[in-house]
Amino acid sequence: MYSAVIVEPRIHKALLFVLKNFLENLSNEWNIIIFHGNLNKRYIKSLIDNKLSQYKGRISLVNLNIDNLTREEYSRLFVSNKNFYRFIPTETFLVFQTDTMIFPPYKNLINNFLKYDYVGAPWPHDPRNNGHNVGNGGLSLRQKSKMLEIMDKEQEKNLPEDVFFSCTTEVELYKPSAEEAKLFSIENIFSDQTFGCHQPWRLKDELFHQYPETKKLTWLNDQLPNSYVKPIRIPIRIPYNNKRYIIIKRNPRSLLYANKRYSKFFPKKINYQISRPFMRTNLIRFR
Repeated sequence: MYSAVIVEPRIHKALLFVLKNFLENLSNEWNIIIFHGNLNKRYIKSLIDNKLSQYKGRISLVNLNIDNLTREEYSRLFVSNKNFYRFIPTETFLVFQTDTMIFPPYKNLINNFLKYDYVGAPWPHDPRNNGHNVGNGGLSLRQKSKMLEIMDKEQEKNLPEDVFFSCTTEVELYKPSAEEAKLFSIENIFSDQTFGCHQPWRLKDELFHQYPETKKLTWLNDQLPNSYVKPIRIPIRIPYNNKRYIIIKRNPRSLLYANKRYSKFFPKKINYQISRPFMRTNLIRFR
């Protein structure tokens, strides 16, 4: 058995998309562990009960008892908190985030990397990495015993967690070459055959065409460039709590679902529990 781990204390609009993608494309040998916070506990339970109920047996929840995490706190959780690893029951585990996804045609490529201690998308050459060009942590496969060993031996812990683990000089890590790692994940260096990706908007010219779902993930992370947004104005009816329509507030990047939560952005004196026409509104369409 294997574990796939996500740390997400926010009510993030990409979370359902990402969880569904990983549950559908990882085999039943993989269980998902969601490390959540106080503020999104009910939200995540609702997602599981209403949207992911068929996968309930593969999902575990761990409350971090926090409201949010900065990037630095996220890294410290991985590099300094051994108690965190007690909740990961398997030696091999996959780390993923709300800006990652698996590409279904190549989902089985992960099996080629289970032998490694650490693998993530290759980085562009940077002398600061001391020749360690395989290591992006956003979507990464790791061996727990090696991570704990590095935590014991490495003294410099004020680093991004993926740099801390993948660039260690104190522990010998079995990692693939950068060319091999492209078959596992991509971030800045494109490969047309790969298990998954991190932050697909970095390679939007290639990925948006080959994998249209990466455009949706990009939008859910508020990273869709204005050039990919085509606003149009047409008269419509917006029923109460209808999520089929997306409203542009002012800036085309400020996208809001048309439901009661965001009714404060709607014209005043509208009864949102009754369907009624708006004179005009902006819809968003993707090219």
